[in-house]
Amino acid sequence: MSVRFEFDYAQLSELEQKMARLPDRLEAVINDTLHVQGIKIATEEITKLIPVSRQNGRVRNKNHAKMSSWSKSQKHNLGFTITTKGGAAKKNGSFGYLVFPNEGRGPHNLVEQRFMERGLEKAVPKILEVLNENIDRVLEEEL
Repeated sequence: MSVRFEFDYAQLSELEQKMARLPDRLEAVINDTLHVQGIKIATEEITKLIPVSRQNGRVRNKNHAKMSSWSKSQKHNLGFTITTKGGAAKKNGSFGYLVFPNEGRGPHNLVEQRFMERGLEKAVPKILEVLNENIDRVLEEEL
């Protein structure tokens, strides 16, 4: 299970004007911001929405993704992908089981929660804010 952040051109109008001023320098700033701060912000927002498994109304005595390092990330030019660690739900240290509540699969997960997608949506404005701050700082230094 994964979620991918890429720029939506509708969100880029302000950034596009800034990028025209220093195109060679800003791509590196954008990638650095996304790959360090962007991944961190998105992972935190998704983690807030991850459910904790319960049995008979009580929190199960096991490692929960919400309280663990559940994700790994891939860096792309002007973007990134966050995925769950592991893969198979039966594999130790794997958080692949998160696909069940996210997609509403199985007898105990009747409703899609889409916490990956909702978490990324909540993270986008924060990521863009940090990105604008970093770009403004570089523009001030260069010009």
